Amino acid sequence: MPILMLGCGTHGANSSAMPTEPAPFRAIHLPGAPHPVMPTVADVNGDGSLDLLIANGSGSVTIYLGDGKGAFAQANGSPFASGQESNDIATGDFNGDGKLDVAIANHGAKLVSVLLGNGKGQFSNAPGSPFAVDSNPHPHGIAVADFNGDKKPDIAIDSWAENKVLVMFGKGDGTFQIPGVKFDVGKMPYQRLRSAVLSVPPASAGGPNSVPDIITSNFEASSVSVLLGDGHGKFTRKDFHVPPDPFGVAIADLNGDGHLDMAIAHYSGQGTDPSKNALSVLYGDGKGNFSLAKGSPFPTGHYPGTLAVSDLNGDGIADIVVPNYEDGTLTVYLGGRNGITLAGYSPLRVGRTPHGVAIADLNRDGKGDIVVSEEEDNDVLVLISK
Repeated sequence: MPILMLGCGTHGANSSAMPTEPAPFRAIHLPGAPHPVMPTVADVNGDGSLDLLIANGSGSVTIYLGDGKGAFAQANGSPFASGQESNDIATGDFNGDGKLDVAIANHGAKLVSVLLGNGKGQFSNAPGSPFAVDSNPHPHGIAVADFNGDKKPDIAIDSWAENKVLVMFGKGDGTFQIPGVKFDVGKMPYQRLRSAVLSVPPASAGGPNSVPDIITSNFEASSVSVLLGDGHGKFTRKDFHVPPDPFGVAIADLNGDGHLDMAIAHYSGQGTDPSKNALSVLYGDGKGNFSLAKGSPFPTGHYPGTLAVSDLNGDGIADIVVPNYEDGTLTVYLGGRNGITLAGYSPLRVGRTPHGVAIADLNRDGKGDIVVSEEEDNDVLVLISK
């Protein structure tokens, strides 16, 4: 089992600062995920409690069913086959039966796998899955939303070698319109893309906007592309400059102004260069525009490839957790109205190669809990807020 030393880590390559506060978490280790890569959180069995879904690089998805009190048990039959090198995971009801399903980006192959849920925690391949996709060289990230307004979830993946995003519109029966439609973004939208409603018009313009947009981090362009959706399957592109080598991206309100912001992890693999192992924050104005937060980039440990954003301390403002893959630590920044600040208990030393991370209130206490996939330990670490 990996060792968790709460409040006893270091910042790894980029900082010698030691934590000044004990970490407010208790640790739970969940074995049984072979080479876990990316976690996500959802209620897959309809009991009102959040469950954990883990995409494993070994080609499977592990399901841990939650009891709503912070305890988890692996679902019968888990892990479920999910195609070659499962690299990223998203959820949606793809066949309209009211039960949550799973979509997987299969790294190393031009494939996307879709697994249909039975509402009890078990999953099986949708008809035709895995789906051959025109992604060059192959998909890395995946996002799910209704991009064309037909009330059927669609899938977006990267096609980074041609600087595009590929959108496959869902048919509502667990299958998709293939080959799909491609949209231009910045150079090398590598690894992650995400979806959120970034542009919200005032009530005088017709009320809240529920049209989802697509966000990519463009590794070679040092930029983020925002594809603002029109609700009919088309997009308007905006690019925003960020520090070098943007990699992971996550979206939430980080300063409490009611508008969604972005957190960007930067990684180039170039050792101790702090500008290339770092975190940037872009504040949104609610109209699809973003500006780099003062102080960006902020230091992290080595190889901050992914990140997650949600409220950890119950103050109503999202916080940031960054796994440092080569250090075995988590860097935690707390969001606030005056900017982000490093948590006093950061960094947290965890197990080997923490890869993906998710944040959600798993025990209904009003505080976010942390889920970390520890790839080389074949272990999922859950940190329950005290």
